[in-house]
Amino acid sequence: MTMKRIVIGTAGHVDHGKTSLIKAMTGVDCDRLKEEKQRGLTIELGFTFLDLPSGTRVGVVDVPGHVKFIRHMLSGASGIDLVLLVVAADEGVMPQTVEHIQICGLLGIERGIVVLTKTDMVDDDLLQLAKSDIQDFVSKTFLRDAPIVPVSSVTGEGLDELRRTIDGQLSDLSERKLDRIPVLPVDRVFTIKGFGTVVTGTMKQGFFQEEQEVEVQPAGLKARVRNIQVYGEDVDKAFAGTRTAINLQGLATDDIARGQWVVPAGSIGPTLVLDARIDLLDDPGKAMVKVHIGTAEVMAEMNVRVADGVTVARMRLKEPVVACFGDRFIIRTVSPARTVAGGTVLNPSPARRFSEDIVQDLLDPARARQLRGVIKDAGLRGISKGALAAAFAESAASLDKALGELMTTGQVVRFDPNNDLYVFDEYLKSLVGLMVQRVSGHHEANPSSPGISREHLRSSLKGSIDQKLFHKALTELIRKGVIEEEGPSIRMKGFAPSLGNALEGVGEKVYLKLLKSGLEPPKVQEIAEHLRMGTRQMEEVLGFLTRQGRLTKISDDLYLPVETVSDLKEKVRNFIIEHQSLTPGDMKIIGGVSRKFAIPYLEYLDRTHFTVRVGDARRLGSGK
Repeated sequence: MTMKRIVIGTAGHVDHGKTSLIKAMTGVDCDRLKEEKQRGLTIELGFTFLDLPSGTRVGVVDVPGHVKFIRHMLSGASGIDLVLLVVAADEGVMPQTVEHIQICGLLGIERGIVVLTKTDMVDDDLLQLAKSDIQDFVSKTFLRDAPIVPVSSVTGEGLDELRRTIDGQLSDLSERKLDRIPVLPVDRVFTIKGFGTVVTGTMKQGFFQEEQEVEVQPAGLKARVRNIQVYGEDVDKAFAGTRTAINLQGLATDDIARGQWVVPAGSIGPTLVLDARIDLLDDPGKAMVKVHIGTAEVMAEMNVRVADGVTVARMRLKEPVVACFGDRFIIRTVSPARTVAGGTVLNPSPARRFSEDIVQDLLDPARARQLRGVIKDAGLRGISKGALAAAFAESAASLDKALGELMTTGQVVRFDPNNDLYVFDEYLKSLVGLMVQRVSGHHEANPSSPGISREHLRSSLKGSIDQKLFHKALTELIRKGVIEEEGPSIRMKGFAPSLGNALEGVGEKVYLKLLKSGLEPPKVQEIAEHLRMGTRQMEEVLGFLTRQGRLTKISDDLYLPVETVSDLKEKVRNFIIEHQSLTPGDMKIIGGVSRKFAIPYLEYLDRTHFTVRVGDARRLGSGK
């Protein structure tokens, strides 16, 4: 028996014989609950497998038809590849027939078979009438070319033909991809004695294997895959498109619920916001809607827009879900409960306000363009290859070709090779332009300053710019000769600090004033008052002269010309050579100054290592 990674599922109105059909074909009664037996209708999802004449085995999911259990139907329908639309010959098309086929179409199911059941209850005339009724109905749906197979689950008539028809349909169906990040949407949770917690679902993509580290999202709980069963048989791997039961080690049944996802540890995280393409059946109005995605059901606010002629929406979810690009979902109103739309996820976790430009990228069929859209959305923070892989639920390696195309054409820049971080090139160019503005602005506001520090420049930019991206932009500017970096200062190429027009000529007056004052110079404020200037302006002048190398800053309020400092050092050197050491009293004598000057001079000489303090005395140090 060959296992094909395809799941077929029933759809149709309540009591049209979906569960009886599955039992007649597989021998398995999918109504497992006591309540289902008593009431004669399917409440929960039922699962089994079907062996076909070709020797192929496929999975089967039986969904409830009653309108009250539509959420369970949606949970099962999200994993179906081929639908069996079940219509009773004695009743024909009914309300749930219509809604189920709408839902299947919105979920992107493209292939199906119409199964006309209960043929044993009608004569030939009624059977032909039922056929005509169904053909008229499906002509406006994706099942317009689907075969119609009459069967009786009671007599067995038509069942072999149905098996052959299913076999024939499989050749045109593509199996689900194995090279994507594995995802199992959970539709049942239970305990098996001796094993512990077991979850079941239809493997959406990829494959899980025993001993793999996984996470249950959106709860973020870690576990290990202990055992795997596919269609009731123990296996070491579960592949996409198969009904799968996984025994999770490390979690209790209370930790997990229907609607959660099992994914590899650290691969895909939850989201509360989605951007999506929407196929509207009816106007949902302004009220909250229910979003059915995978096996989850959450309330959401839906803001519908039109981008380039396509209906799109931003969905704000009330509870987190796991979603990836291309995932299908159904939207239903709460009251009255009806299906109003289907959707396809474009951006599973948008970081910025809604952007029609980004959505147009995501609507494009080319993967490179789609990647560009997600990279654009990340802004100047950039995005890692791992996060891109999560957004598309693909392996990181599978993105290499599209990313390479984007980098070769200069649309995207990888600014951190170690962490594989990418940014949209236009944003990097904007950042470069903004940095030039900031450096130029600093020169205009502070003409006497030699430049702006790296940290000051980075913090002056909008938002939290990644350190590596900032370095990339700065390196680019230096390489192009637009700016230069000397020591701690970044400046425009060719910029020379000056005191500017307002303070031109003041520097010389300050310098001469200090030169004439010897070793007892006036304080900063006194100089400012003498020249009728503000203290801040005076500090700017003194800082400029200091950077020019004409003044030395002894302390916050004490500046000396470099010549005066050289004379002082010469006197101190000669004194220590002659007397072996220098005390504060000696400094007062050789400098001819009071203690208020002597102590700052001694501290300055110690700080510059010209002298070394030994007790209360000083000896010559290593400084010049």
